[in-house]
Amino acid sequence: MAKKTRRGQKQCPVCRTWVKGTRAKNCPKCGYDFTGKQPALAAEATPAPAEKSVSAVTVEQVKAVTQTIKALGGVDRLNELLG
Repeated sequence: MAKKTRRGQKQCPVCRTWVKGTRAKNCPKCGYDFTGKQPALAAEATPAPAEKSVSAVTVEQVKAVTQTIKALGGVDRLNELLG
């Protein structure tokens, strides 16, 4: 998606709000600092994601499926069993 530009305004990368004035130092909504000098506390305040995505596949799951296919005698035998 192409980045939109508005004359005399800039968009906050955090809250996606348009801020009036090209010389604005920070976002009035979320406080993002446009000068690039973010305080150290702001970086630590962002929480890490607590849980993984449900659709993520782990290496252990792939290994378990591979072992099951080998134990059944191959992919053709697995398809035969499932069909």
